Amino acid sequence: MHHSGERLTTWRDPWIVGACFAGVGVRLAMLVARRGDVLPFTDAFWYSAQSKALRKGLGFNGLLDGQPTAEHGPLTPILLWPASSGDVVDNQRALMTVYGILGLATLAVLAVRLLTPLGARIACVIAAIYPNLWMHDSIIMSESIAIGLVSVTMLALLTVRQRPTWWNAGALGLAGGLAGLARSELVLLIPLCAIIAWSFARRPEHVGDDRRLAPLAVGALVLAGGAVVVAPWVGHNLSRFEEPTLLTTNDGTTWLGANCDVTWETSLIGSWSLACVLGIEETVGKDPSERSSIQRQLASEYIGDNTGRLPLVLVARGARLLDVYGLADMNEGDVKEDKFGWAVWLGIGSWWVLAPLAVVGIARIARRDRLIVLPPIIAVIVTTFLFYGGHRIRAPMEPAVVLAAGAGVAALWARRRPISEPDGAGGSRSAST
Repeated sequence: MHHSGERLTTWRDPWIVGACFAGVGVRLAMLVARRGDVLPFTDAFWYSAQSKALRKGLGFNGLLDGQPTAEHGPLTPILLWPASSGDVVDNQRALMTVYGILGLATLAVLAVRLLTPLGARIACVIAAIYPNLWMHDSIIMSESIAIGLVSVTMLALLTVRQRPTWWNAGALGLAGGLAGLARSELVLLIPLCAIIAWSFARRPEHVGDDRRLAPLAVGALVLAGGAVVVAPWVGHNLSRFEEPTLLTTNDGTTWLGANCDVTWETSLIGSWSLACVLGIEETVGKDPSERSSIQRQLASEYIGDNTGRLPLVLVARGARLLDVYGLADMNEGDVKEDKFGWAVWLGIGSWWVLAPLAVVGIARIARRDRLIVLPPIIAVIVTTFLFYGGHRIRAPMEPAVVLAAGAGVAALWARRRPISEPDGAGGSRSAST
């Protein structure tokens, strides 16, 4: 715990300000390094092309064939729309960099409000230079948006902890819903945050607060806020595909690519393979929803026929999440998805340093602070074991890792201080609640 007089001023502390400026510099340098790069024919191509389709007034239909598409969530193409004219690729990279910088600023605000002064400073420095954050910010995919919205969601959850009002609860649901429209697996944040917000509203310090809602009402408002954001997209999809489609038609592709001989029987165990979803006769001539349904069925049949190997596959998925297995092929896959190979290796090395510190931080911070950072971690772990392990899957939990690592370093430093000094370097800040 720390003393209330140690509270930081968000943008005036020199360490915080310096870290943010350094983070902006790193991201702008990456943008300059990518200027003129050709867009690979990966998910980045879909996001870029779909944004151009929106710009042309085609809605969520293919730019080339005009057919309905929901290959990924709608938020990233929508946010890319302002940059989808002229020199499209470079403009879109620049706009994604802006979104990455906004995400960095949000994470800095959250660190200052959640952690002690030392923990916040360390977390901001880490956020500025951590490759697993900045490498996404000039790439035309959903990771940078998702990372920023995860930080927004954690900040909204912290606000609900401090003041469980109807507005704050609804805003938390809206943040979780937007995250789910960026990356469909992040809809898990909505129920996770609803449960945690309910537990916060039950805390004794909120008794007697005229603005306080009943705990069940807080949880219900979080769910309602998420539904308000997600429901229009779900309704749109249900009205235009042959098979019922909720968020995307990509779930079948993901499921089948993660459950086949290549990703169960070879050195690529625990990963995802495009080879597993190509050349399937049953999907020829089908619309995306029908294709996805067939792929899900094939994947389910494969799992049922090979259940004896499932435990080993799950271990491999977890090992990939933790960067202790399959490093070479994950690096190769990341490079194909428009990342620099050296940056991926730097990210792996940085993860090895930060992950143990994050474990220390999660163990040492107060339970109420731990609950703020847990939702994205839980969502990523669930997604990994359901689908596959990889850096893109892990990306949404990186802000939580940064916060926990900052708290971990602060906690370890506090152990070096004389016992007679005030404990201002732990992981949680009592004055913020």
